[in-house]
Amino acid sequence: AFSGARLRAFPVCVHGGRAQRGDQPLSVPQRGLAARGPGEEVERAQRATEQPGPTVFSRILDGSLPAQLLYEDDQCIAFRDAAPQAPVHFLVIPRRPLARISRVAESDAQLLGHLLVVASQTAKAEGLSEGYRVVINEGKHGAQSVYHLHLHVLGGRQLGWPPG
Repeated sequence: AFSGARLRAFPVCVHGGRAQRGDQPLSVPQRGLAARGPGEEVERAQRATEQPGPTVFSRILDGSLPAQLLYEDDQCIAFRDAAPQAPVHFLVIPRRPLARISRVAESDAQLLGHLLVVASQTAKAEGLSEGYRVVINEGKHGAQSVYHLHLHVLGGRQLGWPPG
């Protein structure tokens, strides 16, 4: 399943408008909560619309926006969230632009399973042995602010319940 895939952290920087990956593994510092709070994310989701065209994630995939990649293969990539909500917070996104989990088909089952396996393996590589949460936001009421399917993986501290 992971044949030919890379599972390690490496820095990404912008050079000439394109994301460039370095060779050195990225250390994983402890991160605090970002300034962006849950209320702001809900507001962004309320303003978001599902429209054809590029998203922030398609721009990361094509290299026009930088990201700190943790994993990549021919089906998906994993990268650190730009505004982490936990000490470890990364996203797993498919390379194929599926807009919403509510719109997937039976033919997407293998890809969806692969995204979960990548989330699990990357969480392990990130040292989340005490547990973590995997979240998929769906639609406006689910606070989906980017209409490109993505899994949030959060951990590195005790998470509360209920989350909403």
